[in-house]
Amino acid sequence: MKTIQQAGLSLIELMIAMALGIFLILGVTQIYIDNKKSYSFQQSQSENQEGSRYSLLFLQQELAKAGYRRRPDESIENAFPAAVISGCTFSAGQTVKRDSATAICIRYQPRDHRERDCLGTIVDSTLTTPYTKTNSVVAQKIHFDGANQEITCTRGNSSGAIVNGIADLRFEYGVGSAVAPQTVSSFIKSAASSNQPVLAVRYTSLFRSTSSRLRESTSVDTALANWQALTGATTAELAAMKQDDNGNLYQVTQNTVMLRNRMP
Repeated sequence: MKTIQQAGLSLIELMIAMALGIFLILGVTQIYIDNKKSYSFQQSQSENQEGSRYSLLFLQQELAKAGYRRRPDESIENAFPAAVISGCTFSAGQTVKRDSATAICIRYQPRDHRERDCLGTIVDSTLTTPYTKTNSVVAQKIHFDGANQEITCTRGNSSGAIVNGIADLRFEYGVGSAVAPQTVSSFIKSAASSNQPVLAVRYTSLFRSTSSRLRESTSVDTALANWQALTGATTAELAAMKQDDNGNLYQVTQNTVMLRNRMP
């Protein structure tokens, strides 16, 4: 009688194969998780950088307009009379005003018929002749909306979000003195006095990524240490920011705009 032999895997061989398969699956899964985390980290960095660049462009463009007059020979008090507009109270000749630590008010005259305000609206389409006198004055309030994490601009009764994804925004003012009105002697966080002409505005913004759980071993205290050093944020303000933290990435952006139209 012919003997039939059967061949196959032993139990030990099967267990070894299963163990190797499990290790391979774990390795591939770990590579996937690491790549996904790296992608999220890079995307969050790009998100913060994009917001920072746009805020720099916007604030540079708008703040540089402060004090612009179509007729340079017109007195600044006549060009910008005392007014309460856009939620700001201006005295005669005042074109830059601190509203709060996170809000600034500016005034300027439109350059020409193509001038647009911060909301993208044409200011005065009739100004087709250069250097003519005008009564058109643009008053804008640029401020940080903490509830919606946005930089907002207000003109009159209209407001619009300009940049989002921002955790905080602070303004400082480079001022001169009665003795040296054309030289920035110091930067102050409070409102300038009548004998301190505002010659520059420094702004510092803090952007926070929308993605969370991206910081592994870095604590929120370490992440926000530079912000407190730069802005002098209070303990209560930092506590509120830490409460909203969920392992997000932060980026600090700072710039200074010289107000050439305000130079005496």
